Amino acid sequence: MVITKEDLYKNQYDYETLKTNIYAVSLLDIVKTQKLTADFCAKYILNEDFQFLDEEQCITIDIVKKYQPHIMNIDLVSALFRETNKKLIGERVDSVEDFESYMNRHL
Repeated sequence: MVITKEDLYKNQYDYETLKTNIYAVSLLDIVKTQKLTADFCAKYILNEDFQFLDEEQCITIDIVKKYQPHIMNIDLVSALFRETNKKLIGERVDSVEDFESYMNRHL
């Protein structure tokens, strides 16, 4: 199921659907419209590996907190720390395919 920007503003989606569509919609639209966890924000929203658009590269912790006020600072910092450690040891974020593979499948 491919979702669109309009879909995000009309519906709430589970994390698997959001992860599957991470390249199909803007991260900023996801953070503005969906209720997210600190872990999801650290893995995808604040991860420069998934930030392709200029607007996505400007997403900060403050922007996440503005649209996700239920996330406590300590939870977000802890999640970011865990993701940074994974990167340092060369571990993939998770099973999301790289952008080139995604585009080749969807052209």
